[in-house]
Amino acid sequence: MISTSTSRITLVLGAVTAALALTVPTASAAQGSSLPDVNGHSDKWVEEGSPSVTYDNGYQVNSAEEVKRALAQCNDSSVSCASTTLESKQVTKWYDVDNAGMGVGPIQNCSAGAAEINQTLSGTRTFSWGWNVGASVDITLVKDKLGVGASAQYSQTNTEAKSGDIRITIKPGQKGMLKMGHDMEQRVSDVTIQGGEFGGAKISGLRTEIPLNTTARADTDVVACGATLMNGR
Repeated sequence: MISTSTSRITLVLGAVTAALALTVPTASAAQGSSLPDVNGHSDKWVEEGSPSVTYDNGYQVNSAEEVKRALAQCNDSSVSCASTTLESKQVTKWYDVDNAGMGVGPIQNCSAGAAEINQTLSGTRTFSWGWNVGASVDITLVKDKLGVGASAQYSQTNTEAKSGDIRITIKPGQKGMLKMGHDMEQRVSDVTIQGGEFGGAKISGLRTEIPLNTTARADTDVVACGATLMNGR
C-alpha cells in the first residue's frame, strides 16, 4: 500500500491588498464568515483520506499514484466520467502570517513591567487547491471533467492575490501575530469511469479541497506568553 500524499497548487499572493487596518481586532465571524474555523497549520483532512480504484474486471488498488493514473483517463474524449458527492463541507482555514513590514514572527510582550504594544501588521498568505492523489492537482480535470469546483462560487483560476493588514494590541503577558483565513470547500467524491482501461472503473474516496471565490480575511492570533500560537510557536 502506497501512502496517500497531498498536493498543492500555489495561488500566488500579493497583487491585491485587503485594506483592513482595523483599530480593534475583530473575530472572523464579524468579518463575514460563519463557517467553522480550522487551523491550517495542523489540519490533515486531505491527507486522512485513502482513495482506491476498482476496475470493472475486479482488480482493485489503493495506491494514490494508481488512482491518479485512472483519473487521467477522464481527459480522453472516448472515456466518460462522472462524480458523486458523498460529503461536502465548508470551513475557514486560518494561518499565522509573519509581519511582512518587519520580517518578524510573533510580537512578544513578555518582559516584566512592559507596556501595552499597539502595531499595524501586514502580510500575505498562499492558499491552494488540494487533493489526495499525489502530485499536482489537474484543475481542468477536476472542474471540467468531474464538475468539482465548476460553479461560479469557486475560484476559477490558479492565481489569486490575497493579502491583509490589521492593527494588533498585545497586552503585557501576551504574544501574537497576524493571521489570515480563507473559506474552503472540502469534498469527498466517488468517480465512475466508463471506457478506458479494463472497460471502466470506480474511484472511491477522492478528496478535494478548493478555495471559494471569497476575499481572504485578516485577524489576530493572540495568546498568553506561555501558550502556543496556531503555528506552534
